[in-house]
Amino acid sequence: MITDLQRNKLSHYYKLLDFNGDGVLERKDFISIGENLATLWALSEDSDEYDQLIAKCSKLWSGFKSFAGEYSDHASLDEWLIFCDNNIVNGSDELYDLHVESFVTDILEIFDENEDGFLSVDEFTDLFMAYRIDIKYSAKAFTKLDLNNDEQLSHDELRKAFKQFFKSSDPNAPGNWIFGFWEGTERW
Repeated sequence: MITDLQRNKLSHYYKLLDFNGDGVLERKDFISIGENLATLWALSEDSDEYDQLIAKCSKLWSGFKSFAGEYSDHASLDEWLIFCDNNIVNGSDELYDLHVESFVTDILEIFDENEDGFLSVDEFTDLFMAYRIDIKYSAKAFTKLDLNNDEQLSHDELRKAFKQFFKSSDPNAPGNWIFGFWEGTERW
């Protein structure tokens, strides 16, 4: 069973994913995140780069959908929390690793604009902007997640951050900041 802290984190993340705020998580929410990022990067809707970005965001939805099973076309907050509890927070290690490894790889593919295999602070800020997270917390979040202080986030650092976000019940875990400030995190 997920803890209250995990419920708060997962509810915060759900609200970010529910791009249109209608209380239902569906494919168009993921596409909207891609469209937001395309606007940020000034990609033309008729460009290959735009099509590739939208395809990557659609892949995020497909990844969730493949694990969600019965919630194949949409997911309410309660369904999202059940999915996370069963498959990510308290599911088998193999299922968790498969889901999170795929997700981290997808996040890097989408936001690693210069394709160097890392997220710079600017690329991480783009993630905040695409998800409409208050960017005033992006530098603090980046600093907390950059475990070796090399001014870039590696695949391993992102994987650790997501594990803390999804699995940790420690309110001070750095990974709690992967999606910015939410009720329950220390602001400073």
